[in-house]
Amino acid sequence: MAMFFWVAFTGRGYCHYCSLGTVLGLIGKVAGQKITTDNTKCAQCSKCNSACPMAIDIRKKAENSEEVKELRCVGCGHCVDACPTKSLSYSTKYLDRKQRKQGTSKDVSI
Repeated sequence: MAMFFWVAFTGRGYCHYCSLGTVLGLIGKVAGQKITTDNTKCAQCSKCNSACPMAIDIRKKAENSEEVKELRCVGCGHCVDACPTKSLSYSTKYLDRKQRKQGTSKDVSI
């Protein structure tokens, strides 16, 4: 019963302990998944933090123009979609290679 309430009221708190989240994080690492930030565009609104189901402090990374490459990141792209100033972009090694071949930009909508 306690487990039901924990899952029902903590959002995706169980994702921090579920083995599927760990597997998705590892796949993201192997795929070279990253979210690039641009502090010149960031409005410090924290909408990215609110959208992240894994509770990663993306706004702090954006302040310092750091890439989000944490193992906890499952690559859902909710933070990228939530950003009103488009200061976040999602990419992987595969997408980077494909875009270089096609000569397209790095902005990827998920």
